[in-house]
Amino acid sequence: MSARMMGIPVLCTPFVVLWSSGFVGAKFGLDYAGTFTILFWRYLLIVVILGVLVSILRQWQRMPRRVVARHMVVGALAHAGWLAAVLGAIDLGLSAGLAAFITALQPIMTGALSARMTGERVATREWLGLCLGLVAVAIVIGDGVALGGAFLAYALPFLAVISITIASLVDRSATVSNENEAPLVLVTFLHCLASLLVLAPLAVGIEGLQAEWNGNLVFAIVWLAVVVSLAAYGLMFVLLRQMPAPRVASLTYLSPPVTMVMAWMLFGETLTFTGVIGLGVAALSVGLTLSAKRPPQPDSAREVPPSARRDAIPAE
Repeated sequence: MSARMMGIPVLCTPFVVLWSSGFVGAKFGLDYAGTFTILFWRYLLIVVILGVLVSILRQWQRMPRRVVARHMVVGALAHAGWLAAVLGAIDLGLSAGLAAFITALQPIMTGALSARMTGERVATREWLGLCLGLVAVAIVIGDGVALGGAFLAYALPFLAVISITIASLVDRSATVSNENEAPLVLVTFLHCLASLLVLAPLAVGIEGLQAEWNGNLVFAIVWLAVVVSLAAYGLMFVLLRQMPAPRVASLTYLSPPVTMVMAWMLFGETLTFTGVIGLGVAALSVGLTLSAKRPPQPDSAREVPPSARRDAIPAE
């Protein structure tokens, strides 16, 4: 049965692949610059690219201050808040496996808060898929989870989960209320500009923008800016305009196993049988979540037809 017949946007697969590639891209650069320095150059580059792109497409437009503020807050939470917290925890000594396991709580939190913040109820089958996804992440992480690290290292991943959960639900709530009418490229520009404003003082004040410039670092920054910040995050917000936030969040369950496969292909890292099982369970969990029938929704939370949105993407 095709994704179209199941009502699953075909953009889900490229989103998962591009989102997972961020961990691979970071591997190329973290040996040559600090977390905040890499993030600063990453978002400086993407702000310049998006500024030029918005100008070429002539999509600058006036928006109410409250709308601009909402987009800036969403961007700061989804980009700067999420990335700085996760990478900061790893820098403080938390294992990448444990960080990944803690951040895998995001779909569960998104489902729990969805009805309250967007008015969209979560079906029983969706809850089953969300919980099964957590099991999949536990399988993939497995023996790689190692205890250790300061209290702050444990707290930061939870902060990352809270940041991206609130960001996705606020954005989805605006879509449900038919308030997300600005062009997505302009919205993404505001998201990244807000993140740059947050990251710049951290990169300068904490790390002094020190870096060992070489091909690997340049590649990492360009990849993270263009492929992850522009393409992957852009797809995430496109998907949030197509389907409820818990379903979009469930896709991140595929990230640990897909990243594992990428690392095996690119770096020769071990691809274990347990990891393959985890990938299968993660795929099953996402399938359950995306194919579940939506429970009756309040009138205020019903999907906005794409034809009613000025910024709706063309049908695939």
